[in-house]
Amino acid sequence: MRKIEKKSYICRKLPKGAKIIIDGKLDEKIWAELRSVGPFEFPWAKPGDLKQSTVAKLCWDDEYLYLGYHANDISINSKDRGYKGSVWLDDVVEIFIDPTPKDKKYFGFELNAKGNLLDYAAEEYRKFDNKWRSPNTKTAINVTKGKYFQAEFKISFKDLGVYPKDGSVWRMCLCRCDYNKGRRGEFTLWADNGVKKPDFHILPAFGRLVFKK
Repeated sequence: MRKIEKKSYICRKLPKGAKIIIDGKLDEKIWAELRSVGPFEFPWAKPGDLKQSTVAKLCWDDEYLYLGYHANDISINSKDRGYKGSVWLDDVVEIFIDPTPKDKKYFGFELNAKGNLLDYAAEEYRKFDNKWRSPNTKTAINVTKGKYFQAEFKISFKDLGVYPKDGSVWRMCLCRCDYNKGRRGEFTLWADNGVKKPDFHILPAFGRLVFKK
């Protein structure tokens, strides 16, 4: 395994009166003010890969975790797969959240560039409960063909069954699948997990999500 660096992200609380409309556009002032999680890594890259950049930012309020993605992409490839379809076969951005780091359980949210969501509960290693759903979570996609797509997530703490407070520390993985016509798939993530073949579901290697007011 490669030597990996444990990453942390300070997740700031939304200022009083600030609102985020889930339309995929990332045009609220708060998105410009928030710090990004930093560059995504390409641990499985091969010569000639495009290695297109990804920017992710998060914040929270009493009821929701907000995540915004900006994914540079000159060739956006996704199919309309409907809710809970096999979106991992498309250009997709993902977040895995572990609100209870003492156990081996977490939640997954995957959104393709057509706006199709796959949500599920999971347990280490790759034990997925696709019957689980998050009815109060909202998502949206905004596509600029030939340049990029943006994604917004508004993830319900009620559905997760856990509400963070100031100082709470969860675990998370942020990742992306990028498929470009005539090329092999590329897989990138915020925190390298050290494994040889592309696999995002390495729970012990998830980064730290630190909630702060």
